[in-house]
Amino acid sequence: MKSVDLNANWNIVVGDARYDCDLPHDAAVGLSRDYACAFGQLNGYIPSARAVFSRALPQVKSGNAALEFSGVCGMGDVFVNDEKIGEIADYGPVTFYIGDMLSGVNNTVRVELFNSPAMYDKYVGLGIAGRVKLIISDSFADIEYRSLFIKTAVVGDRTYADVELTVCNYSDKPEKFTVDCTVHNARGKRAGKKQRKIILRAGQIKPLSMRVRINNPYEWSPSDPYMYSMTAKLIAQDGTEREERARFGIASRSLNPTRGLYVNNRNVLLLGAYLSHADAALGGASVYCNEVRRLEALKAIGYNAVHFVDCPTEAALDACDDVGMYAFVDLLDRLVAGKTPFAGMQPHLYISEKLLTLRNHPSVTMYGVADDVPECYGRNDGHALIASVAEIIRDTDDTRPVTVSAREFVPTLKELEAAGVKRAHYDSESALINAGREKNLFDNLTAGAFEAVDVCGFNYLYPLYESEKAKRDRLVVGARTSSERAFESLDATEKNGRVIGDFNECGIDYLGGGKLNEIYTTLGDIDAIGCEKPQAVYKRILLGERNIAYITCVDPDDGEHVNMWNWPRYLGQKITVKVYTSGDVVALYLDGRLIGRKLAGKVNRHIATFQVDYYPGTLEAVAYFKGTECARTQLKTANSPKSIRLEAYQKNLSVSRGDLGFATVDVCDRDGELVPYAMRTLTATVTGGELVAFINADPMMRKSEFDMCPAYGGHALAVVRPDPAENKVVLKVTGDGLLSSKISFKIKN
Repeated sequence: MKSVDLNANWNIVVGDARYDCDLPHDAAVGLSRDYACAFGQLNGYIPSARAVFSRALPQVKSGNAALEFSGVCGMGDVFVNDEKIGEIADYGPVTFYIGDMLSGVNNTVRVELFNSPAMYDKYVGLGIAGRVKLIISDSFADIEYRSLFIKTAVVGDRTYADVELTVCNYSDKPEKFTVDCTVHNARGKRAGKKQRKIILRAGQIKPLSMRVRINNPYEWSPSDPYMYSMTAKLIAQDGTEREERARFGIASRSLNPTRGLYVNNRNVLLLGAYLSHADAALGGASVYCNEVRRLEALKAIGYNAVHFVDCPTEAALDACDDVGMYAFVDLLDRLVAGKTPFAGMQPHLYISEKLLTLRNHPSVTMYGVADDVPECYGRNDGHALIASVAEIIRDTDDTRPVTVSAREFVPTLKELEAAGVKRAHYDSESALINAGREKNLFDNLTAGAFEAVDVCGFNYLYPLYESEKAKRDRLVVGARTSSERAFESLDATEKNGRVIGDFNECGIDYLGGGKLNEIYTTLGDIDAIGCEKPQAVYKRILLGERNIAYITCVDPDDGEHVNMWNWPRYLGQKITVKVYTSGDVVALYLDGRLIGRKLAGKVNRHIATFQVDYYPGTLEAVAYFKGTECARTQLKTANSPKSIRLEAYQKNLSVSRGDLGFATVDVCDRDGELVPYAMRTLTATVTGGELVAFINADPMMRKSEFDMCPAYGGHALAVVRPDPAENKVVLKVTGDGLLSSKISFKIKN
């Protein structure tokens, strides 16, 4: 098996613009937004657009060939040598087998993509999300591509890697082979090896299973995400080798009907958030370093899991493995209602393609059939469809539990009549829902869907956890819960052993899906450029962080909670101040003068609320737990903006890994304190590389120049790509009336 990386040297045409670029790349993220386009608010106001991605392909002299895309942004057609080979319409992976289509020296691949704001209720993008590979299989004998599957098992005091793979003999005579499976640990040292002699008949395709003992095993866990690699070789008698490789971790998963989820025989409660594939700076392009950056930001809050809808790229999955984050993956974003996801493919092939990508990643802990689908009510023959998809999942990978998620949908009149509700006039959707509740409609209509899966997915239904425990013996996961009800949903989760997880509806703000004239969805704990919002600090407390206090003020104009004590328009007027704390009592001071003491603790949802007359100065909150000080924090009135501060996420960039440089830009006063009200226009210049993005977290952001961006909340974010020919890339940011700042990134080849 030979794999050729096709990520470099793509020619891209969008409208009248033509340029060269490496993958991954989203051409829509840089398009001018059209705030008048129909359905634009659903998709970040990106107008309908088309893009053509093309590049040369190598010649293949013999054997079978396939093109593998890890996913696209948008949808469209794929051509090889101007002949259409299929359609692509999904962020998940897809493989096209192109046989003997590659000949001569002038082979090409072309991907014609389009998007539309009306396609989805989130940002779609326009490009190729991850890598593209050309897979060349030998005409004589080979290991079937992506057939390598590693399960781990513990028997007594020994740990094994159970290897499944498929080997092929394409010749016209029987041959003898040696199958060699070797495990290497994270340091590259051999940790296990097993060989087996086999004979393959002419044209035979044979599945094999082998058990390899792992020496000195280390289990994968969020606290120690230890990874192994498996190399499977098919060795012919003349010494010719064909191999397939995969990374894996030692992780077993099981369900206990009363105690929930167990990973490596330890009870685990999944506490996480939904993570969009789209990033505010890079759009749909998935880059490993950025995926790590996003996951580390969520892990710092206290989350141990993320929820993906649709199969993420290998870069995102590798990041989950390496950072140590459990992943709950809904394979489909919808079933029948709206738009069929199968794009003309057989459902079995469509879903199996995703599972082949997911199953060797130890971070992937649970599969979902689909996210928030009305088919759970039995609509569109939904119960049978859900059962068939669940069966496909188990046939391909039986090592993870399966769920499907539903909310309390508005019932149809037909559903109400079938439940025995007499026909009546209902003047609102809430009236229809209440009529259904009287007949226990949610339980009755979803019973068929939940019977087909291992875990019931509840969206925004934490009040049902207690009654669910009393009604039937089944496990539940909070697949989506509201940020505004974080305290209640987490409290209900922790009280019920049959609830195996709680996932916030949004972890990080992302492109598309916002309110009118907003380019971002703004429900996240972390804003679009990666900075924690006040609600993220609140989540830290709810998720168990101790000795913490944080002051936030309620903006008198829009009711938003902000970490700022600058309200000159409201001098002498009351400002609502909230202190988030793990303590049970808070004392609040203004310039050393006691404002008051308030109860916090669980009885007040870990929030102490004060009404404070605004005068410039320093607010100081002192939190006490059982009479002893446990935390202290200050919030100062910021002075006028004076300087720019740059802080890099990481300063050493690997060109071979495709690293980008991320720098947070802060506008500071003369004391070096952040000025949260600063909106100065900033300009970025780069030497030794190129500027990839320069954005802020303003959901109403308007930009006229690519290299210019106003600060928002005192922050902005610059992203740079290094030039492989240089040894460092330097970012300089200037602003009107501000002292400029520079930061350099070291380039490693």
